[in-house]
Amino acid sequence: MAQSLWDAAADLIKVTETHPFLVAMVDGTLSEDSFRYYAVQDALYLVDFKSCLVRLADKMNVEMSNDDSTKEASIQRVKGLAIAIEESEVELHRSFFKQWNIDASDATSMPDTLLYCEGCFDASLCGSTERRPAQFDAWIDMYSTEEYETAVKGYIAIVDKAAKEAGEETLGKMKKHFIMCCKLEYMFWTQAQTMMSWPDF
Repeated sequence: MAQSLWDAAADLIKVTETHPFLVAMVDGTLSEDSFRYYAVQDALYLVDFKSCLVRLADKMNVEMSNDDSTKEASIQRVKGLAIAIEESEVELHRSFFKQWNIDASDATSMPDTLLYCEGCFDASLCGSTERRPAQFDAWIDMYSTEEYETAVKGYIAIVDKAAKEAGEETLGKMKKHFIMCCKLEYMFWTQAQTMMSWPDF
């Protein structure tokens, strides 16, 4: 199932992987102001994403059969990702804020951040040699470790198992949410690149 979802969103994923914001970050031409804006918005998104994972784990605990031998391991894997977000990703953002002397405590989620988070809530319910800032490298490195790849494969297995037990209506919803989240991810990068803000009325 996970592969079929990936295939359905292949065009969206391809265009996101070459988003100008990401390309500029890799080749070192991204403005640090854009990356700082992104880091603040991503930190806000991660708070909501962690909440989605906690809700998902609670839902799995209620809906998965107690006779399912993979129930506890699956729940712990989802809870583990929530913990990892706090210990790794959020902590990395905090270190950036400290380096930049940024107080993000009163930061406001911008439009696409809210949409991206809402998309996650909905889903939880159903090489360049150019010199680039150290923060860019730290962010890229975090998502390219063997541990991260192993974790992703584990979550793919959870999706595949859930799909085998789901009806056609649920499978349709899974596909709809996945494609929408891919669209919102692209918009999230565009928001960071343009440093979108709320209209000042």
